[in-house]
Amino acid sequence: MKNKLNIFRKTVLLLASIIVTSSFVSCVGSDTFRDELADTGSKEDTVFPAANFDYTADQENFKFINFTDLSTEAASYAWDFGSGATSTERDPSNEFAGEGTYPVTLIASDGNGVSSTVTLDVVVVDELVAAFQCQDFLCDPRTPWAGVDRGTTSSYSASSSPTPPDDNGAAKLSSSSNFLDQSIRVVSGATYEVTFWYVSKSSGTSAGALLIEDTDTGDDILSQAIPLSASASSYEEISFRFTVGDETENIRFNIEYAGTEVRFSKISIDRI
Repeated sequence: MKNKLNIFRKTVLLLASIIVTSSFVSCVGSDTFRDELADTGSKEDTVFPAANFDYTADQENFKFINFTDLSTEAASYAWDFGSGATSTERDPSNEFAGEGTYPVTLIASDGNGVSSTVTLDVVVVDELVAAFQCQDFLCDPRTPWAGVDRGTTSSYSASSSPTPPDDNGAAKLSSSSNFLDQSIRVVSGATYEVTFWYVSKSSGTSAGALLIEDTDTGDDILSQAIPLSASASSYEEISFRFTVGDETENIRFNIEYAGTEVRFSKISIDRI
């Protein structure tokens, strides 16, 4: 009789254990527990968007401003141009009413809905502002840098290593068929400074042959070799200053391959 009683108790305990275990497993699969547990392989989002942008005036119409997004970790964009106009393009353009200062706001958001906001005062003035097309080397097609009548629409290879500065792209020149060649309008008699970032291999004697000339007359304004970069694994900044002639209205900016593989990025021109 005692043996039968012991067997019965063990059976009851075993059934109770199964019921409790089944209830716990059921709770883990419930919505309450699912909210508290991270999905398999998930990671906490610790890198958030940072909104930023730049702008240049159109060389034919000063009221027409081209915007370039410089945000990081962003997937969508909401622009407010301070004049009632808006846009959701990444790199929009907007025509303003006339001269003045306009507070332009960009809200950059990532795929998780986290956003960053920046507001900059955009100054619109009735004067020619020299500017390169495709300053970040991310344009498609690459025709702005292909020169005039040089028989190509793509004069360089894209490169992402080493990492270019500020989310820009990079133009890699690695053979005699690679070059950068673009003509832009300038103010006669003005002094300008061209700045770009670059990184070259350590072999050779030059990172490229730089030429700035009067587009209309062909006269050289500046001609010199670009020195090799100090490091072959990271970009560095370099600037060249020059003054255009009193009759000069257009300049040609040209870099030719000089036997050493080199990458160029983030180019700009500013009036001094």
